[in-house]
Amino acid sequence: MKLFNKIFAGQSLISWFLQITLIYLAWAVADHKIVNNLYTISGAAIILILIYLSLAHDNRHRQSKK
Repeated sequence: MKLFNKIFAGQSLISWFLQITLIYLAWAVADHKIVNNLYTISGAAIILILIYLSLAHDNRHRQSKK
C-alpha cells in the first residue's frame, strides 16, 4: 500500500490513477462506448470525491513533513 502513497510530480500515485480513470470515463462517454446515464454520472461523482480526498490526504501528509 505504500506504493500508492509515493509522490510523483506533487501527487500520490493513487491520485494520478484516479484522475486517469476519470479521464478514461469521460473519453468513453464522449466516444459513446459508455452510456451517459445516472450510473455513469454517479460513478464520475464518486471518482471526483475520491480524487478530492486523495489530494487532501497528500496535502495533509506534505504539511506534516515540514
